[in-house]
Amino acid sequence: MFKYITLFFISLIICSAAFAANVFDFPSTPENIEAKLPALNSISCKFTQEKVFPKRTLKSGGNFQFIKEKGVIFETLYPVKTTTSYTSENNKQINNIVTGIANKNYSFINKNFNLFYINENGFWTVALKPKEKSPAAQQLESIIISGQQYINRININPLNGSKTTINFYCD
Repeated sequence: MFKYITLFFISLIICSAAFAANVFDFPSTPENIEAKLPALNSISCKFTQEKVFPKRTLKSGGNFQFIKEKGVIFETLYPVKTTTSYTSENNKQINNIVTGIANKNYSFINKNFNLFYINENGFWTVALKPKEKSPAAQQLESIIISGQQYINRININPLNGSKTTINFYCD
């Protein structure tokens, strides 16, 4: 009996994965995303990050702060203590993407990226693929941002074959 129950759950998991929608199958517009995306407010929370390279994986984590009008600050606590701020002109492109989505101002994003959006059972996903003539197209395959009341995960996929996944744990 246990064998049949286990087989049933394995089949259920495989079927769920097979039928899960791919956000890139749902092109969208800034107006559509703006109307459907919940308001994202300033927040402080914990984060973990995993950078996967062809021959190794690096893990880090710490504190995250999103200031709606300014951008984001990552205070990494392990493996090395550092603070990275995306709130200034020095990191203008990253700052423009984050604050653009949070403030529902898609002018920079729409100029440089094709947009995709899906919402399944209250869990939304916004994906960005660089437009062919965008400077980002030289380095980036895609950015996928997902969440519910706030952003839960960001996946950054550069062209070099690496992958970065950032998970946020907010109360």
